[in-house]
Amino acid sequence: YGKGGKMAECFQLYEHMRERGMAPSQVTYGILLDCCINENHMDRAVEVFNHMTEEGCVMNTVLYTTLIKGFARAGQVDQAMSVYEKMLEDRTQGVTPDLITFSILIKANCDAGGLKEALKLLDTMLDLNLHPDEVVFNNLLSGCVQKNDEKLGKQLFKNMIEAGLKPSNATFSIMLRLLASCKLLEEALELLRSEPQKFSVAPEARLFVQLAQACLRERQGRTAVEVYSLMLERSNPTASMTGGLLSMCSKLNMLGSGVEILDIAVKAPAKLDTRDVQELRQAAVRKKKTEFVDQIDQCLRVLSHGRQAA
Repeated sequence: YGKGGKMAECFQLYEHMRERGMAPSQVTYGILLDCCINENHMDRAVEVFNHMTEEGCVMNTVLYTTLIKGFARAGQVDQAMSVYEKMLEDRTQGVTPDLITFSILIKANCDAGGLKEALKLLDTMLDLNLHPDEVVFNNLLSGCVQKNDEKLGKQLFKNMIEAGLKPSNATFSIMLRLLASCKLLEEALELLRSEPQKFSVAPEARLFVQLAQACLRERQGRTAVEVYSLMLERSNPTASMTGGLLSMCSKLNMLGSGVEILDIAVKAPAKLDTRDVQELRQAAVRKKKTEFVDQIDQCLRVLSHGRQAA
């Protein structure tokens, strides 16, 4: 019933057990909690939790963490932290938060803008001799993005490396967001150029697109072109990725940058959709940029010859 989301049937069976004098176990309560949380009925989950404590059910880390997960998923961070505090009070009974507990709470606090509280949780975690994993560090880095705290983000990234953890594409994506939000685009480009190689990580094309888009939004066309060139050296972008950048150049009236990206793509050669090239051409025509129109036409001819030869 629990796995099938049949909450009513779960509670009917629970009441039937009680009527027959059968004491629900930790496993029973755990199933009820999971069912309530998965069906987004936190009020019922709280009722189950209260019944457990009233009936003297021995609590464990899994039960506490399950309820914390439910509150975190519902965006009720204060309630999740209240359960955590109660969990700490129960440490005399051998109940302690584990890596999963802290991971959930750190993410919930970071998502809610509570970076300071998340850092306190990290300190408590370390005091309990628990070692944060990549997920924990990534969530903390995301919290730094919200606060535009580049200094703390860099320190956490350093701490992550010192802890022997290998950053992933997800980590680098967050670091790029952080540096871009602080308008440190050249630094972001250098990070993308050098850091993944240090850890034998093959950077995904989406990272380059992410940074190039950030550069264009800040009207840093030269840096965007550098990022695109680097992308062609390190990955194999799809036609839609290049097309998205060309389209962005058109909409932002950064036609010179668009033509440079197009020229690099044609010479590489990279995958291209001529419809995206035509959109850039139309923007150049509207702005009466005849030099750009001529360059785009030349690229279209190269593309046409290439397809005919194929």
